[in-house]
Amino acid sequence: MNNCITNCKICPKLIFSNAINFDATTNTLIIDLPQRNYNNCESYCIVLVQSIPTSATINAPVVFSIGGGATQYPFLNCDCTPILASQIRPRRKYKIKVNTAVNTGVFKYVGKCCLPSNSTTVVQSIPVVTTTPATPAPTNTPS
Repeated sequence: MNNCITNCKICPKLIFSNAINFDATTNTLIIDLPQRNYNNCESYCIVLVQSIPTSATINAPVVFSIGGGATQYPFLNCDCTPILASQIRPRRKYKIKVNTAVNTGVFKYVGKCCLPSNSTTVVQSIPVVTTTPATPAPTNTPS
């Protein structure tokens, strides 16, 4: 007797990455997704199948491309901060929601909490102000 279920299906919103590449000229980690429509306000689960390149820097922002296209869509944390290469791991599932705008969009992580950051990315002010010590004025001393 065969107990196999013959109508098994994988959720159509489960997406496996095509490639993960690091662009050193723009310091960006690019995750390529399969060619398809990613609809506004729709949730998807993205699985990073490939390894993250060893050349990737920990502070590289993560973006998505679709079908090998040149357009890049930022990957944002649930608090709308950019997700960096140090925050993601291969062979993990990330639940995201797509938000579109005119000619662009973002993929926003919608997990239970923000992805952990293991790199220091916090600055104390915007813009970053560098202070240089004031040089003392020369004193005129009689010779």
